Amino acid sequence: MMFWVSLILFGIGFFLYWIWMEIGKKGPVQDVRNRKKIGLEENTVVMESRPKEFQILFSAGSSNLEEHCVDLLREHFNSAIFSQIGYIQLFGSADVSGNLSKNRRLVEERVQIVERYLISLGIGKDKIQKIFLEPGYGSNPEMRKRLRSVQIQYKLET
Repeated sequence: MMFWVSLILFGIGFFLYWIWMEIGKKGPVQDVRNRKKIGLEENTVVMESRPKEFQILFSAGSSNLEEHCVDLLREHFNSAIFSQIGYIQLFGSADVSGNLSKNRRLVEERVQIVERYLISLGIGKDKIQKIFLEPGYGSNPEMRKRLRSVQIQYKLET
């Protein structure tokens, strides 16, 4: 009896291995090699980079871009990479100290200021996505300073 159980288990294992090997033979690599016509569009590969991030900080109650922020934007978005930009996301935030409605307005103003500056550099508006976050709580002055910002995330494609 034990012999038959062993034989059946061995047979099932061998059968599953055989199916696995047959599926591997019909993978996408073999199908691409057997194609007779390969057009330029089918052969084009888009290489994507990891998203890059940086932050533009603002003074309390202000939505003005300071000179060092403008330099930071120019450093990241020079004209050589405009054609490679896949997308840009702008995440606006503020701290909750003060008037809540004023802070919400500041979030929108800050994002729009950064967006306008990026468009003035030559980046297409269709590549920019704006996200307005609700004002957040900062437990200390450093956290509140970081909340008064626009976080910029972008991805390059080559």
